[in-house]
Amino acid sequence: MAEPWTAELGAISGLRVRWDEPLARYTTYKVGGPADALVWADDAGQAEAVLAVAKGCDVPVLPLGRGSNMLVADKGVRGIVLKLGREFDTVEADGDTVTAGAAVPMSVMSKECAKRGLSGAEFLFGIPGSMGGGIRMNAGAHGASVADIALGARALGWDGATHDLSAADLGFAYRTSQLGAYFCGLRGTFRLEPDDPTRVEAKTKEYYYQRLASQPLDLPSAGCVFRNPDVASAGKLIDDLGLKGLSSGAASVSEKHANFLVAADGATAEDVGALICDVRRRVFDACGVRLELEIKLVGEEPPQVAPW
Repeated sequence: MAEPWTAELGAISGLRVRWDEPLARYTTYKVGGPADALVWADDAGQAEAVLAVAKGCDVPVLPLGRGSNMLVADKGVRGIVLKLGREFDTVEADGDTVTAGAAVPMSVMSKECAKRGLSGAEFLFGIPGSMGGGIRMNAGAHGASVADIALGARALGWDGATHDLSAADLGFAYRTSQLGAYFCGLRGTFRLEPDDPTRVEAKTKEYYYQRLASQPLDLPSAGCVFRNPDVASAGKLIDDLGLKGLSSGAASVSEKHANFLVAADGATAEDVGALICDVRRRVFDACGVRLELEIKLVGEEPPQVAPW
Protein backbone atom coordinates (compact mmCIF):
# COMPACT_ATOMS: atom_id res chain seq x y z
CA MET A 1 0.00 0.00 0.00
CA ALA A 2 1.87 3.07 -1.24
CA GLU A 3 -0.76 5.72 -1.85
CA PRO A 4 0.01 9.34 -0.90
CA TRP A 5 -2.39 9.33 2.05
CA THR A 6 -0.53 6.47 3.72
CA ALA A 7 2.63 8.57 3.96
CA GLU A 8 0.70 11.55 5.31
CA LEU A 9 -1.02 9.37 7.88
CA GLY A 10 2.27 7.83 8.98
CA ALA A 11 3.76 11.31 9.40
CA ILE A 12 1.28 12.35 12.12
CA SER A 13 3.35 12.64 15.28
CA GLY A 14 2.68 9.93 17.84
CA LEU A 15 -0.18 8.34 15.89
CA ARG A 16 -0.45 4.58 16.30
CA VAL A 17 -1.17 2.90 12.96
CA ARG A 18 -1.78 -0.71 11.96
CA TRP A 19 -2.02 -1.49 8.26
CA ASP A 20 -4.40 -4.14 6.87
CA GLU A 21 -5.62 -4.82 10.38
CA PRO A 22 -8.45 -7.38 10.74
CA LEU A 23 -11.45 -5.70 12.35
CA ALA A 24 -13.11 -8.85 13.68
CA ARG A 25 -11.09 -8.53 16.90
CA TYR A 26 -12.41 -4.99 17.43
CA THR A 27 -16.13 -5.72 17.11
CA THR A 28 -18.53 -7.57 19.36
CA TYR A 29 -19.71 -9.72 16.44
CA LYS A 30 -16.13 -10.98 15.94
CA VAL A 31 -16.60 -10.93 12.17
CA GLY A 32 -15.40 -8.64 9.40
CA GLY A 33 -12.41 -8.13 7.15
CA PRO A 34 -9.42 -5.79 7.44
CA ALA A 35 -9.18 -2.02 7.52
CA ASP A 36 -6.63 -0.51 5.15
CA ALA A 37 -5.43 1.49 8.15
CA LEU A 38 -6.57 1.28 11.77
CA VAL A 39 -5.34 4.23 13.83
CA TRP A 40 -5.54 5.29 17.47
CA ALA A 41 -5.78 9.02 18.18
CA ASP A 42 -4.65 9.70 21.74
CA ASP A 43 -5.71 13.35 21.75
CA ALA A 44 -7.92 15.77 19.86
CA GLY A 45 -5.00 17.07 17.79
CA GLN A 46 -4.29 13.62 16.39
CA ALA A 47 -7.97 13.03 15.63
CA GLU A 48 -8.15 16.36 13.80
CA ALA A 49 -4.98 15.52 11.85
CA VAL A 50 -6.38 12.13 10.78
CA LEU A 51 -9.59 13.75 9.59
CA ALA A 52 -7.58 16.39 7.70
CA VAL A 53 -5.58 13.70 5.87
CA ALA A 54 -8.76 11.83 4.98
CA LYS A 55 -10.46 14.96 3.65
CA GLY A 56 -7.38 16.26 1.87
CA CYS A 57 -6.72 12.96 0.10
CA ASP A 58 -10.40 12.09 -0.43
CA VAL A 59 -10.04 8.88 1.58
CA PRO A 60 -12.98 7.35 3.48
CA VAL A 61 -12.67 7.52 7.27
CA LEU A 62 -14.81 5.68 9.82
CA PRO A 63 -14.85 6.28 13.59
CA LEU A 64 -14.95 3.05 15.61
CA GLY A 65 -15.82 2.77 19.28
CA ARG A 66 -16.09 -0.69 20.79
CA GLY A 67 -17.64 -2.08 17.62
CA SER A 68 -20.80 -3.07 19.46
CA ASN A 69 -23.46 -1.70 17.17
CA MET A 70 -22.19 -2.61 13.74
CA LEU A 71 -21.65 -5.40 11.26
CA VAL A 72 -18.39 -5.10 9.32
CA ALA A 73 -18.34 -6.54 5.80
CA ASP A 74 -16.24 -9.63 5.13
CA LYS A 75 -14.14 -7.64 2.64
CA GLY A 76 -13.32 -5.13 5.35
CA VAL A 77 -13.22 -1.34 5.27
CA ARG A 78 -11.37 0.74 2.71
CA GLY A 79 -9.53 3.80 3.90
CA ILE A 80 -9.02 4.76 7.54
CA VAL A 81 -10.71 3.46 10.68
CA LEU A 82 -10.18 5.72 13.70
CA LYS A 83 -10.29 4.67 17.33
CA LEU A 84 -10.00 7.17 20.17
CA GLY A 85 -7.23 6.50 22.67
CA ARG A 86 -5.88 7.64 26.02
CA GLU A 87 -7.22 11.18 26.37
CA PHE A 88 -10.73 9.94 25.68
CA ASP A 89 -10.74 7.07 28.18
CA THR A 90 -11.17 8.96 31.45
CA VAL A 91 -14.05 9.72 33.83
CA GLU A 92 -14.00 12.86 36.00
CA ALA A 93 -16.57 14.01 38.55
CA ASP A 94 -17.29 17.44 39.99
CA GLY A 95 -20.08 17.08 42.51
CA ASP A 96 -23.05 15.59 40.69
CA THR A 97 -21.61 16.40 37.24
CA VAL A 98 -19.60 13.71 35.46
CA THR A 99 -17.53 14.09 32.30
CA ALA A 100 -16.65 10.92 30.40
CA GLY A 101 -14.45 10.54 27.35
CA ALA A 102 -16.02 9.02 24.27
CA ALA A 103 -13.84 5.90 24.54
CA VAL A 104 -14.97 5.07 28.09
CA PRO A 105 -16.95 1.81 28.11
CA MET A 106 -20.51 2.35 29.29
CA SER A 107 -20.04 -0.28 32.00
CA VAL A 108 -17.01 1.63 33.32
CA MET A 109 -19.03 4.85 33.38
CA SER A 110 -21.72 3.07 35.38
CA LYS A 111 -19.22 1.62 37.88
CA GLU A 112 -17.40 4.93 38.34
CA CYS A 113 -20.67 6.70 39.12
CA ALA A 114 -21.69 3.97 41.55
CA LYS A 115 -18.35 4.22 43.41
CA ARG A 116 -18.92 7.96 43.82
CA GLY A 117 -22.46 7.51 45.11
CA LEU A 118 -24.03 8.98 41.98
CA SER A 119 -27.27 7.46 40.72
CA GLY A 120 -28.69 7.57 37.21
CA ALA A 121 -26.14 5.61 35.20
CA GLU A 122 -26.96 2.17 36.59
CA PHE A 123 -28.74 1.20 33.36
CA LEU A 124 -25.49 1.57 31.39
CA PHE A 125 -23.84 -1.40 33.08
CA GLY A 126 -23.61 -4.34 30.69
CA ILE A 127 -24.25 -2.33 27.52
CA PRO A 128 -21.19 -3.28 25.47
CA GLY A 129 -20.48 0.05 23.75
CA SER A 130 -18.55 3.20 24.59
CA MET A 131 -19.93 6.50 25.83
CA GLY A 132 -19.44 8.11 22.42
CA GLY A 133 -21.61 5.47 20.82
CA GLY A 134 -24.03 5.64 23.74
CA ILE A 135 -24.63 9.33 23.16
CA ARG A 136 -24.87 8.90 19.40
CA MET A 137 -27.41 6.08 19.71
CA ASN A 138 -29.12 7.36 22.87
CA ALA A 139 -28.43 3.98 24.42
CA GLY A 140 -30.97 2.79 26.90
CA ALA A 141 -32.21 -0.05 29.07
CA HIS A 142 -34.54 -0.65 32.02
CA GLY A 143 -36.72 2.32 31.07
CA ALA A 144 -33.84 4.81 31.10
CA SER A 145 -31.64 6.28 28.38
CA VAL A 146 -28.61 8.53 27.91
CA ALA A 147 -30.98 11.43 27.18
CA ASP A 148 -32.14 11.28 30.82
CA ILE A 149 -28.71 12.19 32.19
CA ALA A 150 -26.90 14.04 29.39
CA LEU A 151 -26.06 17.72 29.77
CA GLY A 152 -24.10 17.98 26.54
CA ALA A 153 -21.21 16.70 24.46
CA ARG A 154 -18.12 17.81 22.62
CA ALA A 155 -17.82 16.58 19.04
CA LEU A 156 -15.34 16.72 16.19
CA GLY A 157 -17.19 17.93 13.13
CA TRP A 158 -16.62 16.98 9.51
CA ASP A 159 -15.37 20.56 9.16
CA GLY A 160 -12.39 19.66 11.36
CA ALA A 161 -13.52 21.91 14.23
CA THR A 162 -14.67 20.95 17.70
CA HIS A 163 -18.25 21.75 18.64
CA ASP A 164 -19.75 21.99 22.12
CA LEU A 165 -23.34 20.76 22.03
CA SER A 166 -26.07 21.15 24.64
CA ALA A 167 -28.59 18.42 25.35
CA ALA A 168 -31.05 20.37 23.19
CA ASP A 169 -28.50 20.50 20.36
CA LEU A 170 -28.13 16.74 20.59
CA GLY A 171 -31.83 16.30 19.80
CA PHE A 172 -32.20 12.93 21.47
CA ALA A 173 -34.86 10.56 20.15
CA TYR A 174 -35.40 6.80 20.28
CA ARG A 175 -31.98 5.22 19.68
CA THR A 176 -30.59 8.26 17.91
CA SER A 177 -29.24 11.76 18.40
CA GLN A 178 -27.83 14.59 16.34
CA LEU A 179 -24.30 13.54 17.31
CA GLY A 180 -24.49 11.35 14.21
CA ALA A 181 -24.27 14.51 12.09
CA TYR A 182 -20.70 15.02 13.32
CA PHE A 183 -17.60 12.96 12.59
CA CYS A 184 -17.37 11.63 16.13
CA GLY A 185 -18.03 12.45 19.75
CA LEU A 186 -15.07 13.33 21.96
CA ARG A 187 -16.66 13.47 25.40
CA GLY A 188 -19.98 13.83 27.19
CA THR A 189 -21.11 15.62 30.33
CA PHE A 190 -23.83 14.17 32.54
CA ARG A 191 -25.88 15.14 35.59
CA LEU A 192 -26.39 12.41 38.19
CA GLU A 193 -28.20 12.24 41.53
CA PRO A 194 -26.27 11.84 44.81
CA ASP A 195 -27.24 8.61 46.59
CA ASP A 196 -25.83 6.00 48.93
CA PRO A 197 -23.05 4.08 47.08
CA THR A 198 -24.25 0.75 48.45
CA ARG A 199 -27.75 1.35 47.11
CA VAL A 200 -26.43 2.47 43.71
CA GLU A 201 -24.18 -0.59 43.43
CA ALA A 202 -27.06 -2.89 44.41
CA LYS A 203 -29.27 -1.41 41.69
CA THR A 204 -26.44 -1.75 39.17
CA LYS A 205 -26.03 -5.43 40.03
CA GLU A 206 -29.78 -5.99 39.83
CA TYR A 207 -29.88 -4.56 36.32
CA TYR A 208 -26.87 -6.63 35.28
CA TYR A 209 -28.38 -9.89 36.54
CA GLN A 210 -31.60 -9.10 34.70
CA ARG A 211 -29.55 -8.59 31.54
CA LEU A 212 -27.60 -11.80 32.15
CA ALA A 213 -30.82 -13.77 32.52
CA SER A 214 -32.47 -12.39 29.39
CA GLN A 215 -29.64 -11.80 26.90
CA PRO A 216 -26.98 -14.09 25.36
CA LEU A 217 -23.99 -12.25 26.82
CA ASP A 218 -21.78 -15.31 26.32
CA LEU A 219 -22.05 -15.23 22.52
CA PRO A 220 -20.81 -12.71 19.93
CA SER A 221 -23.57 -10.31 18.91
CA ALA A 222 -24.25 -6.63 18.29
CA GLY A 223 -27.02 -6.41 20.85
CA CYS A 224 -30.52 -5.76 19.54
CA VAL A 225 -30.40 -5.87 15.76
CA PHE A 226 -33.77 -4.25 15.04
CA ARG A 227 -35.41 -1.07 16.27
CA ASN A 228 -38.68 -1.63 18.09
CA PRO A 229 -41.66 -0.74 15.87
CA ASP A 230 -44.75 0.94 17.29
CA VAL A 231 -46.90 -2.20 17.30
CA ALA A 232 -44.72 -4.35 19.58
CA SER A 233 -41.10 -4.97 20.42
CA ALA A 234 -39.07 -6.49 17.60
CA GLY A 235 -38.07 -9.36 19.87
CA LYS A 236 -41.71 -10.22 20.59
CA LEU A 237 -42.65 -10.18 16.90
CA ILE A 238 -39.77 -12.52 16.09
CA ASP A 239 -40.43 -14.77 19.08
CA ASP A 240 -44.16 -15.01 18.37
CA LEU A 241 -43.32 -16.41 14.94
CA GLY A 242 -41.25 -19.16 16.54
CA LEU A 243 -38.01 -17.94 14.99
CA LYS A 244 -35.70 -18.52 17.95
CA GLY A 245 -32.99 -20.88 16.74
CA LEU A 246 -33.47 -19.95 13.08
CA SER A 247 -30.04 -20.00 11.47
CA SER A 248 -28.06 -19.05 8.41
CA GLY A 249 -24.60 -20.52 8.25
CA ALA A 250 -23.04 -20.02 11.68
CA ALA A 251 -25.41 -17.18 12.66
CA SER A 252 -28.66 -17.81 14.51
CA VAL A 253 -31.52 -16.12 16.33
CA SER A 254 -30.74 -16.33 20.03
CA GLU A 255 -32.78 -18.77 22.10
CA LYS A 256 -32.61 -16.26 24.97
CA HIS A 257 -33.65 -13.03 23.23
CA ALA A 258 -35.12 -13.06 19.73
CA ASN A 259 -33.79 -9.59 18.82
CA PHE A 260 -30.23 -10.85 19.28
CA LEU A 261 -28.70 -12.57 16.26
CA VAL A 262 -25.62 -14.38 17.51
CA ALA A 263 -22.51 -15.54 15.68
CA ALA A 264 -20.89 -18.89 16.43
CA ASP A 265 -17.28 -19.75 15.62
CA GLY A 266 -16.67 -19.49 11.90
CA ALA A 267 -19.53 -17.08 11.25
CA THR A 268 -19.20 -14.46 8.54
CA ALA A 269 -20.84 -11.12 7.99
CA GLU A 270 -22.68 -12.71 5.08
CA ASP A 271 -24.14 -15.32 7.45
CA VAL A 272 -25.44 -12.58 9.74
CA GLY A 273 -26.71 -10.51 6.81
CA ALA A 274 -28.59 -13.46 5.31
CA LEU A 275 -30.22 -14.14 8.68
CA ILE A 276 -31.23 -10.49 9.06
CA CYS A 277 -32.82 -10.64 5.61
CA ASP A 278 -34.65 -13.87 6.39
CA VAL A 279 -36.03 -12.58 9.71
CA ARG A 280 -37.18 -9.31 8.14
CA ARG A 281 -38.93 -11.17 5.32
CA ARG A 282 -40.73 -13.56 7.67
CA VAL A 283 -41.90 -10.77 9.99
CA PHE A 284 -43.09 -8.68 7.05
CA ASP A 285 -44.92 -11.61 5.44
CA ALA A 286 -46.65 -12.55 8.71
CA CYS A 287 -47.25 -9.13 10.29
CA GLY A 288 -46.83 -6.53 7.57
CA VAL A 289 -44.13 -4.84 9.67
CA ARG A 290 -40.84 -3.72 8.13
CA LEU A 291 -38.23 -4.12 10.83
CA GLU A 292 -35.66 -1.32 10.71
CA LEU A 293 -32.05 -1.94 11.64
CA GLU A 294 -30.63 -0.64 14.90
CA ILE A 295 -27.12 -1.67 13.87
CA LYS A 296 -24.94 -0.17 11.13
CA LEU A 297 -23.60 -2.09 8.14
CA VAL A 298 -20.13 -0.86 7.21
CA GLY A 299 -17.38 -1.71 4.79
CA GLU A 300 -16.85 -2.82 1.22
CA GLU A 301 -19.84 -4.69 -0.23
CA PRO A 302 -21.75 -5.11 3.06
CA PRO A 303 -24.36 -7.88 3.21
CA GLN A 304 -27.68 -7.28 1.51
CA VAL A 305 -30.29 -7.25 4.26
CA ALA A 306 -33.44 -5.93 2.56
CA PRO A 307 -35.85 -8.65 1.41
CA TRP A 308 -38.13 -6.17 -0.35
